[in-house]
Amino acid sequence: MTQIKDPIKIYDARWEVSEFNDQEVKRLFEATLGYARIIGVDTLVLTRDARLGCARVMEIGIKVAMEAGFRVFACFDPISTPLGYFATMQTIQKYPQTMGLTVTASHNPRQYIGIKYTVPTVEAIGYDCGPHGGLKKVKELYHESGFALGKAAGGSLTILQNPVDEYINYTFNLAGVEAGVLQGLSVILDTFNGSAGPELYRALQIAGVAINPLRLAPNGEFPTGSPNPTSQNKMDPAIEQAKLTGADLVIGIDGDGDRMVFGDQMGVFSAGFVMIPILNSILSQSGSKSPQKVLYDPKVNPMALLKWAELNAEPVLFRNGHSQIKAFMKEIGALAGAEESGHFYHRLPLGEMVVSGENSLYTILLFLKSVLRNKAIISEIRTLQNQIYTSGEFNFEFTDDVIRDQALNSVIAIFENDQARLTTHSENGDDLEGTVVYKGIERQSGKIILRDDWYAAFVRTATNEKGVVRTYISSCDDKVGRGLQEKIVSLLSGQFKGKEIE
Repeated sequence: MTQIKDPIKIYDARWEVSEFNDQEVKRLFEATLGYARIIGVDTLVLTRDARLGCARVMEIGIKVAMEAGFRVFACFDPISTPLGYFATMQTIQKYPQTMGLTVTASHNPRQYIGIKYTVPTVEAIGYDCGPHGGLKKVKELYHESGFALGKAAGGSLTILQNPVDEYINYTFNLAGVEAGVLQGLSVILDTFNGSAGPELYRALQIAGVAINPLRLAPNGEFPTGSPNPTSQNKMDPAIEQAKLTGADLVIGIDGDGDRMVFGDQMGVFSAGFVMIPILNSILSQSGSKSPQKVLYDPKVNPMALLKWAELNAEPVLFRNGHSQIKAFMKEIGALAGAEESGHFYHRLPLGEMVVSGENSLYTILLFLKSVLRNKAIISEIRTLQNQIYTSGEFNFEFTDDVIRDQALNSVIAIFENDQARLTTHSENGDDLEGTVVYKGIERQSGKIILRDDWYAAFVRTATNEKGVVRTYISSCDDKVGRGLQEKIVSLLSGQFKGKEIE
């Protein structure tokens, strides 16, 4: 069977709804289940978020799985990806050979759809990440002309009740939080009409938080644009509401509930700074005297890493990528991890199993718990934030990948001409899937030294969208950072006729 189009990306499967017909989606599930058989999976958990394209994809997947003889558990309520992971964790307690499939396209615009994968025991896989190459093997089967899944007896379907109550109780226990304990905190919660809104609102209300919700009802049309709180200006309505009401904090979360931002009445915080109170909560619970490894991606600003180290954390650089970063967490025994894109990772125990992954409610509770203990931490983070400049990720779309690559190389040339230090690999040799830029940042005796004119940047192509260059800058001050950003924007929009997108 010859295929030209390909739904398999680096971290998951992702495509535009109009791009693949039902037969092609069926083929993806056949390849997925062929892979499942290779690794000994006999049970599937299928969950979905609020996207309009989810129902069609989910129904195709259930039909293919049942005809192939798999035991299928499906939750049809629109729920967050972390809650879907929890449902898979629960199922694995009885059926150890369980694969989890979450139908979602995360923060992408409404026309996208996709699937996120976990394999036993709730380990996220990506391309060349996971048993037998993970999604690389799925892709091979998808394109293999001689591959046929075949039918088998014994297939079954059980409809799962939404496990939100168990999820909330589990997460409260994990975070050391009881009902009502967070009284005294007020939050603007913007969930961008994604699937995480109802579950987070419910949990925080139980915890005693005073909540003012925005875009709370799940709506796969995403009427105010792509559900990505990390895009520039996306959190402005929440920030304005915080000013009007005097709320302590703003929290924004993406379409499937695994990407979030925190901020105050003045704006959003860098994820690197957000990790300071989170690490304070985790490390105080761990009781370890030796430094604990905490992963960070190339966009986390160097000032934040200095503060992590003061809390007895050992920052470890790793590439972007949800599947890959979680696998590396497990490999090196990291306690936690953060990406500047708004992803936060933790060790999540259930029974005898420990999963490295996302639980957004846990992240929020840890942050709020630390803030309640010392409300001054909000102003401390704001002071740190005001000391530096962060651009947010600014993205330009081009007519094709050839022009995209030319534009990317021209951006990199700007930094080369400024005699910045460029790297494409981490200290242990892992490909960072982009170019990391450092100027005025040095390591001496294991410590990070920042010059007065330092800046850092990360430049890459998008993995799940066509013809897109993504750039992120952090720097010592507005003048340095904005100057670089303006120069890059002028280049991409002028010489290469790029269109700035969310």
